Amino acid sequence: MSFKLGKISDLANPFTVAVFFLQFFLIIGYFGYKYYMDSSESCIQCHGSKKKMIELGYPQFYITLKDVRKQTKHKTVFCRDCHLGNGRTNDKEKAHKGMLKPLYVNHSMDLVERKELYEKNDYELNRLIPQGDDELFNMIPKIKENGELYLHPEVRNLLWHDRNPESFNFDFEIAKKTCGKRGCHAEELKQFRTTIMGRNFRQRTMVSWLEPYGPHNCGPSFADIPPEKVLKKVGFDFTNTEKIRKEMNISFTNEQAMRKQKMCNVCHPGCLDCHYAPSRKKGSHAFLKVPDSYSCMGRGRSNSICHSGAGQSRRGETYIGNFYSIPQGRKGDIHFKKGIQCIDCHQIGEKGMGDIKRKATCQDCHIEIERAHAKSIHKNLTCTACHVTEAGGYQITIWGKGYIGEKPTPFKKYGLYYGIQKPLILMKDQKGIWFPVKIFPHSVENIKKNVPPSGLRYRWPNGETRDMYYIVGTIDGLPSGNKHLLWIQIEEVSHPFGKARDCESCHRDKQISISQWEYEDIQGAEPFRGGYKIVADENGLRIKDFWHTKINVLPGFKLTDFASWIYFTDKWFIPGNFSIKVNKNKYISYLKLYKSKLNYLKRLEKKIKNKKEKEKFKEIKGILIHNPELNIKNVIEKLMK
Repeated sequence: MSFKLGKISDLANPFTVAVFFLQFFLIIGYFGYKYYMDSSESCIQCHGSKKKMIELGYPQFYITLKDVRKQTKHKTVFCRDCHLGNGRTNDKEKAHKGMLKPLYVNHSMDLVERKELYEKNDYELNRLIPQGDDELFNMIPKIKENGELYLHPEVRNLLWHDRNPESFNFDFEIAKKTCGKRGCHAEELKQFRTTIMGRNFRQRTMVSWLEPYGPHNCGPSFADIPPEKVLKKVGFDFTNTEKIRKEMNISFTNEQAMRKQKMCNVCHPGCLDCHYAPSRKKGSHAFLKVPDSYSCMGRGRSNSICHSGAGQSRRGETYIGNFYSIPQGRKGDIHFKKGIQCIDCHQIGEKGMGDIKRKATCQDCHIEIERAHAKSIHKNLTCTACHVTEAGGYQITIWGKGYIGEKPTPFKKYGLYYGIQKPLILMKDQKGIWFPVKIFPHSVENIKKNVPPSGLRYRWPNGETRDMYYIVGTIDGLPSGNKHLLWIQIEEVSHPFGKARDCESCHRDKQISISQWEYEDIQGAEPFRGGYKIVADENGLRIKDFWHTKINVLPGFKLTDFASWIYFTDKWFIPGNFSIKVNKNKYISYLKLYKSKLNYLKRLEKKIKNKKEKEKFKEIKGILIHNPELNIKNVIEKLMK
C-alpha cells in the first residue's frame, strides 16, 4: 500500500472529526473531573465551622485551613493531600469513605474503631494531643475515673495513617498518595524505600529461631515479607512461618504468625512516625521538618514504638531519661540535657532520607579530646567504654506459651524482667576495640531437634553492628515445654553518656556486673523480684548466683512458660578469655600520674575567675584526663592563647 503526502484536511470527514472531538472531550473531561474531585471544599466547610462541629457533637474536631497550614508548616496543603476521602460531598459517610485516619490497635492486635473508645461527650479525651503525666504513654488514649487519667484498657498501640491497616507495616502505596505524591516529597519517599530503616532490613533477615544467624531477643520474622533491596510490597508471607513450624514440636498457625508479626511491625517506622509531632502547644496537626529525640522514641506512644522498643527495652539504653527509660526515672544522657538531638550525631547517610548512620563520632565536638585519646594508653577503648556504665530494660527474656490479648500463642515474649545491670562488662568488637555490653539470658521452648553450642558469634561479622550471641544449646527433661533452646544475648550499649566509671571496675582480676530486676508482666505470675551476677575473666563468662523472691504462678500458666531460667541457673557459660589484661605495676604508675595531674589541674582551676577562661580550661582538663602523659604546659599554652 503506497502512502501519499497530503493535507490533514484530506483525511477529515464527519466520522474522523467526531472521533477526534470525542477523544478530546473524554481526555479533558477525565482530567477535569479528577481536578474537580481533588478538592477539600466540603472538609473545610464542615471542620472549619465551629457552629457546625458543635451541632454534630464534635467540637474538638473544629479546625480551619489556616490553622492546618500553620501547624503543619505546609503553606499550600489541603485536607485531602494527607487524609484522602471525598471533599466534594456534604454527606458524612461518603466524605469519610476511604479517608486515612489513625489506627487504634487492641491487645489482640486487631483494629478498634475510635468511636468505640469514647463517649460522644468525651471532647477533651478524644483528641490527638498529649494527655497525662507519663510522657512515654501520653499519646495513648485515656479514660478518666474519679478525676484521674488512666491508660485505655482496650488500646495497646496507636499508629499513624501511613501504615497498612492489615499488617501494620509502613505502606509506601499510601505514602505515594500522600507524603510522596507529585509536588510533595516524592524524592524523599523514593530514597526511604532503599534504606535499612525503610525496608525493615535487619528484622526481615531473621528467618527462624536458628536461621540465618541464630536466635534473637526480638524473635524471628514470623510472617513478614522477605528483605528487599527496594521496598516494593507490604503484607504477610508465610515462607518463614513454615520454616519455624519445622523447628517446633507444637502447632503454630498462620493466624498466630500474623498476630506475632503485627506486634513486630508496630515498632518499625514510616514517614509520620518521624515527622508528625502533635502537641498541646502547637496543635494536633503539628509537624517537624527535622525529627527530634522524642520522635525517635515514639513520641508518647508506649515502649513498643521506634527506638523506645529496641533502645530502651532490648539494649537497655536511655537518651531522654526519666519517663523515656526502663525502669522509669533513670538519668538522661548528658548530651540530651545540653539540647543535642539524636539526629545531630546520627546524621543522614548516602541514601538520603531515612538512611540514618548507626555509628556516631565524638570528634565533631570533642576534637582535641579525641586526638588525645587516640594517642593514649586507652586508645583501644570506645568513649562509651568509660562513659556508659549501666543498662536497663529486659534482664531476662523467655519465649513460651501465653496470650496475645485473648488469643493463645506458643510465642509469648516474657521480657518484662525490668531492671538495671551495672557496671557494664567490656568486650572486644570485630576490630579488637573494647566497648560496653548488656548480657542477658534467653530461652524458647518446644524446639524439636538438639542444637549444639554455637561458639561466640557476631550477628553481623563485617561490623555493621557489634552485637553478639552465644547459643548454649538445647536442654531437655523439664516439667513441660521440652526442648528448651538457651542462648545469651550480648547487645552494644551506647547511652546514656555520663560521668566515667572508676578505674578499679576494669583494672582487677575479673569483671563483675550485677543485675537486679522486677517481673512486671500481667501474664505468668504475680510481680516478683530477682537478680543475678555476670562474671567475665580468663576462665570464661558466666551468669550465676540467680536469686528471686516467692513466685505465685497465675492460673492457666506453668513455671516453664515464663521462668524456665529457674531450671538453668548453672547453664549460662561462654568459654574463652574475657579478662582485661592488667600489668599491675604499670597500672599503679599510670594511676599515680593521673591523680597527680588531676590534683594539679584542680588547683589551677580554682585560681581562674574569668568565665571564658574557665570554659577553655574545662577543655584542657578534659584533654589531660583522657591522656595524662601529655605535657601540661604545652596543652595550656596551645589552648589558652
